Amino acid sequence: MENKPIFVVEEREELMLSPNRDARPALRTGHFLKPSPTEPDPPPPPPPLVPASLPPEELPFSVKFKNWRRPTKGWTAWVDSMEPAHGVAWKRAGIYDAIKSSTFLIGRHPGLVLGLAQNWCPDTNTFVFPWGEATVTLEDVMVLGGYSVWGSSPVLSTHLGSHSGEVEMKLKRKVSEMSKASASKVGCREWMKKFRGAESDMEHEAFLAFWLSRFVFASSCDVIPARVLPMAIGLARGTRIALAPAVLARIYRDLSWLKNVLDGLVPRTKDGNEAGGIYVTLSAVFALVQIWAWERFVTTIRPKPREVQPGEPWLGRWHRSTKLILQNVHSMMGEAGAHFKWRPYSLAVNNLASYAFYGEKENWVSLEKDADGELRSFAHCLMAWELPGLDFVEKYSPHRVAMQFGMDQDMPGQVAPCNQDPEIAWNNYSKSLQGVQLYIPARLYKPCITARYAEWWASRSSNRSMQGLKGKLEVNDDSVPPGFWRKNITVDTADSGESDDGLTLAEFLRSNRRTSATGSCLVSVCNNCSQNDQTQSSFLQNAGKEDTDIEMRESQLEPVERNRPHDTAPGGAQRENGEGTNGIGHSFTEGGLASGNVGGSSECSMIGILALDLEARISKLERAVAAQKARITK
Repeated sequence: MENKPIFVVEEREELMLSPNRDARPALRTGHFLKPSPTEPDPPPPPPPLVPASLPPEELPFSVKFKNWRRPTKGWTAWVDSMEPAHGVAWKRAGIYDAIKSSTFLIGRHPGLVLGLAQNWCPDTNTFVFPWGEATVTLEDVMVLGGYSVWGSSPVLSTHLGSHSGEVEMKLKRKVSEMSKASASKVGCREWMKKFRGAESDMEHEAFLAFWLSRFVFASSCDVIPARVLPMAIGLARGTRIALAPAVLARIYRDLSWLKNVLDGLVPRTKDGNEAGGIYVTLSAVFALVQIWAWERFVTTIRPKPREVQPGEPWLGRWHRSTKLILQNVHSMMGEAGAHFKWRPYSLAVNNLASYAFYGEKENWVSLEKDADGELRSFAHCLMAWELPGLDFVEKYSPHRVAMQFGMDQDMPGQVAPCNQDPEIAWNNYSKSLQGVQLYIPARLYKPCITARYAEWWASRSSNRSMQGLKGKLEVNDDSVPPGFWRKNITVDTADSGESDDGLTLAEFLRSNRRTSATGSCLVSVCNNCSQNDQTQSSFLQNAGKEDTDIEMRESQLEPVERNRPHDTAPGGAQRENGEGTNGIGHSFTEGGLASGNVGGSSECSMIGILALDLEARISKLERAVAAQKARITK
């Protein structure tokens, strides 16, 4: 009996628009990651955008990165001496790039990592910016770190055959002998001195045990734990082990812990109590987090990448990169949405090898034709899993950041609560993908968002309620610090009824959206939007320059166009020249977003986007107020 095909990506027709909201929405076929929201069950609310209390450089504690070491000359020499004999086994095990990357010097920028952590949401394991969600994914850990996302031998396995058991016993005896000699646990330095160049039949296994202990699963004690010995033995024999999910799970866990530390310091800082002397120790591979930001925030927070040599891993782009002095990173990232690179690895880079899932044309493929496992790797990156760590489990939600994989973004569906048993999580993660049909987007395709996603995202709360929108909504003078301009935001609601009193901004806009087809709302923003149809980020750059008036006006609807929001290049890639878009005026209907009168130079794209822009402005002002108050209380 033939098995039914399993589709990782859902293909359906939706009303779509550009993520920058700079083009006419249109009804077209999109490709979405599962799970999608179902009719009976409403989607979970969007994660809140919480303003940072202080810029990262002013936080009263320091960070210690246990897994971010300067590569020593001894380690680099050991790698060079082992590669000729064992490089083939490393490639077969899927760790060649990861081992070579451990010899690169990646300068630390703690302020950048802390700025990212301020945007972290532990409930979703994503960074929450004013313009959307993003996160470190299995794809990032695979491409940047060089770790395999799948493996025939799970990390928790200790059964590697009789011969492997003999080697493990020999290594354990060495550990025991060295521990007795030093009256303590075996440190990494002592381990290297013992085995490097010893021409022992166990040198390769000892080499990999050192690499796992110091660069992959580092501990605060800097020792060789017994748990890495079975992994080292398996890798030495070319057995592919899925290290990527364990590495990513630890990154998620440490980001959540760091975020909780940051939130815990907020009240103490506001009260004027110094938290000096506090330091935070992190054991995850945070170099990947920093480089994740460098690869995506291309115009604001990164140094210039170097040109890699043929055969070098991707991480080589940032070897010995220039030291940067960054300030107020949290705000810079919040305003950089228009320049965020959703798919940096799909772009051609000199001397860097590409993957099979970065094709020139879109395509549906079967994993049964996957000879080298690259498509299988991509399938693992796209599926909502439980990430099994060594002793814990973390939630993995790629459907929340679908544009990072070249897919269109819809509201995220509900995911079952995270199971806390690592063994069960490993069993689920390592299930066979036989029969899976995989959609491969075109390499240069520009993903879109659904209209309902845009409205859903605009409805999120930043832990504040904007009441009494009938009439004028103004920023209180007391909340404006010295040196900042007072900002008036006016809402003209002449036709509103008494029922509008006490509504939040999102509720008010939704209530005004639910009008008849002949009386839908259009939004007009004076001065700013009449000249600007580029991006939400450009809109934010003008915050504070002039008052903004929001008029709720009546207009007639036009039919929805059944075409793409943009012209498309061969292979499904959207053009960037903006042809076919004369303006950005749109209106709402009962079913969502529909096209409105295009060409009106003062009309914004949609009401939900206005809510997003207003929220981003207020969030920016709140951060400035909080920082000013913190300076005053010092």
